[in-house]
Amino acid sequence: MLRWRYVIMLFAVVLVFPAPAAATGDPVAREIGAIISGAVPVRHDLSPAHMDAARRLYALRQNAPLWWTGRDWQNSARLAQHALAHAGQEGLRAADYAVGARQLPAKDASPLQIATADALLTAALLRYISDIANGRLRPHEIDPELYVTPDIIDPYTVLRAGMEAADFAGWLHALAPSTPGYSQLRDALAQMRIRAGAGNWPLLPDGPKLEKGQRADTVRTLRRQLVLLGDLSPGLFGDDQFDAALETAVKIFQSRHGLDADGVVGRATRRALNAGPAERAKQIILNMERLRWLDDNFGPRYVLVNIASFELIAVDDSKIVIRSPVVVGRAYRRTPVLSDQIVNLVLSPTWTPPPRLAKLDILPRIRADPAYLRQQGFRVFDGWGADARELDPAAINWRSVTANNLRFRFRQEPGPLNALGGVRFSLTNAFGIYLHDTPHKELFVKHQRDFSSGCIRVAKVVELALFALENAPDWPPGRLAQAMTSVKPEIVKLARPLPIHIIYRTAWVDDGGRLQFRNDIYGRDTLLRSALKLDVPE
Repeated sequence: MLRWRYVIMLFAVVLVFPAPAAATGDPVAREIGAIISGAVPVRHDLSPAHMDAARRLYALRQNAPLWWTGRDWQNSARLAQHALAHAGQEGLRAADYAVGARQLPAKDASPLQIATADALLTAALLRYISDIANGRLRPHEIDPELYVTPDIIDPYTVLRAGMEAADFAGWLHALAPSTPGYSQLRDALAQMRIRAGAGNWPLLPDGPKLEKGQRADTVRTLRRQLVLLGDLSPGLFGDDQFDAALETAVKIFQSRHGLDADGVVGRATRRALNAGPAERAKQIILNMERLRWLDDNFGPRYVLVNIASFELIAVDDSKIVIRSPVVVGRAYRRTPVLSDQIVNLVLSPTWTPPPRLAKLDILPRIRADPAYLRQQGFRVFDGWGADARELDPAAINWRSVTANNLRFRFRQEPGPLNALGGVRFSLTNAFGIYLHDTPHKELFVKHQRDFSSGCIRVAKVVELALFALENAPDWPPGRLAQAMTSVKPEIVKLARPLPIHIIYRTAWVDDGGRLQFRNDIYGRDTLLRSALKLDVPE
């Protein structure tokens, strides 16, 4: 599905892209033709794809210039150059488009100079359009666990529409994603860069915990950090007393960074404080890039799971109606990034551990204690076919069974010990990822909740089930609760599939306007940062 901000642009493209009648005799047009065909070499760092898109664009105009009127440069040329020169505001690298932002030649410049500037501005703008709309890299090129397939916008088509736009400045502004949260991150990036440019970030030295009631020189540094970050009202930097106001500010900072908000500055809080604005600016850029991979509009009703913040939200008519803690995959069984649909609910589900999980988790427990199967309500079947025979676990010599020769299928029956709890939310992906309840409610109070084998455990399953069922009259809460504690599974197909987006976001601005950061639990920030070469000076 095309991202909506481009649909209007595409409708604006006229069937014939007009060229001046005298284009074929124009010396600038001849030079443009030579440049984009490669007959006249011009130094640049633009890709063949962008130069080819420029060639296609000029071919519609018989190589007539796009930005040069024959007497002077159009105002749109200067607007385009301004966008390229300030690409950093969008989390891009202005150096990538520098060939198009060079000073435009004077009116009396040679046809070759004018043609070169015109062609390179076009090609650079095409690259900018592609980068700001599609992202600089495809997600799967960065991380094979990013199962995101963004709609790829053709910059050639978009620029054709832009050149016909009545408001070229407005068209340029509309190139940026309108995905929820993007503009807030862009503003946050500007503020973080201001802080980064204010001088060296004050670092809190290693040492014992800092907490309310203490006096220490390091408290001065802590106070200064929190004032600069906006978590503490401005005051005297020299005060070395850890007072109640400072404790409150520490708790605010900890809450914004997904830490235990206890008001005590321990190792994790110290590390987060010392990250500094320059590092946080890069983290914001990474998350702006991720937003380019998503649709601008998720629709009126959807579920969003942020792996890095261990949280699920359900949205109805642009309002968050459910906010729930979740448990996601361990670092070695990472939950993938994907978009899917919830298609049905399985109430009082059985659980069949997939082969890999059966080998790595279930079998070692059986070998350690053969009574494990009976205690946990598992049945054993001889194979994975529908007609597989049920076996007596006590008749099996489990000492002779290894991960290499395990042929049995295990099935855990509904009940209070069932790993899926009272409900499973079934998706359609090929990776066996779904959402579910859990008997281990105690895990939801922990701050870092990466304990699962890849699927997502949800705290507020009743609320989510009612949301998925759209509060259908034949599924009142009482009936749902009863069905979730039955001894027999029941499959309920949703009247409408419910879109779900499982994302990985380590920086965002919340509903209260507070900038939030989370730890890179899977190393996906590190992969993206390396791919985008954020540590390479411009």
